[in-house]
This record gives sequence, C-alpha cells and structure tokens, in this order.
Amino acid sequence: MAFTGSVLTLVALMKIELPDRTIRMCDGGFVYWSEELYDSVDELFGTIGSAEAFEEKTGDEAPGGKMTFLPPSTAAGIAINNPAMQGSRMRFWLGEVDRSIGRVMGMPELSADLTIDTVTPKASKGRREIDVEFESTARRLFLVMRGQALSNRFHQKCFPGEMGMANATGMPRSTAWGADNPS
Repeated sequence: MAFTGSVLTLVALMKIELPDRTIRMCDGGFVYWSEELYDSVDELFGTIGSAEAFEEKTGDEAPGGKMTFLPPSTAAGIAINNPAMQGSRMRFWLGEVDRSIGRVMGMPELSADLTIDTVTPKASKGRREIDVEFESTARRLFLVMRGQALSNRFHQKCFPGEMGMANATGMPRSTAWGADNPS
C-alpha cells in the first residue's frame, strides 16, 4: 500500500466469509473496495461494539482475539449464534481512501487472516452483545494427527489388503516395516 497526497484517510476493513453469506464491514461510514461495499453496519451483526487487541501467543497457543458485535434485534442475535460459523474465515486489511470518490485506493495491506473460534451471546437489560472469538489460521500447525500411527489399522486404511503390519502387535517398540535397521 503506497500512501499518496498530503492528507491520509485510512480505513480498516473486515471481511467474514460465513457458510451462507459474506459480511463486509469498515470502521466508519462506508467505502467501496473494487465493486464490494464495506459498511459500518450489517443487517445481521449490527455494529462493532468493541475489539480486543490481536494478541500473539507463546508455546502451544495460536494468536487470537475477541470482537463484540451489537446486533440490531434479538432475532439477529439468535441467528449469529450458529455453530456453523466456527472455522469461517475472517480477514482484516488497512487501506487508504480517496475521499473525493469514496473508494479504497490500490491494494490494502492484509493485517490478519483468522478463523472464527467461538460465538457467545450476552444479554443484559436493554443490551444485546455477541462476542466472537477468533484465532489465527496458523492453529492448524498445532493439530495432532493421532490417526497416522505405525499400526495395522492405519496401514490397512492406506493400503487395503496389504498385510505387512498384521502380526506387528504387542511389540514394545514399533519399527517401520521394511525399513533397514540403523547401523
């Protein structure tokens, strides 16, 4: 993103790709990016009430954060609380706006590529809130593929009918079948 002019008008853009619809929001007013409209209000999600800072994590935790939406009605809040949203892609960009035409200039800078983790509705007297927690798509690096083991069951799944692992049971230490022993 190359900045031009003496006055910069920056915009934060958010796009959530749900199974049944796509939500495009910006941090104030509305703006066009290509032919897509990014608005500060969504008919289902309402407006953004607050957003926690995106946090990097250490160890075996994926980076993530939380955003609170203020849905316009109880029905909208119920519709947002949908388990099918889990895993939906959520991206954020920072771009420059040409104020004279209300369009994003050039290619905005992608600042986060995330997935929705959990959606939690909260209600109090006269107030509806939906907390959407998200995490980095890098969380896939933490997934443990427990099914890929040196066992007859997994070997049969990969090579049906190949019986090389059939009698390799009860051994204290598994060794890959057909592999040379280390010298």
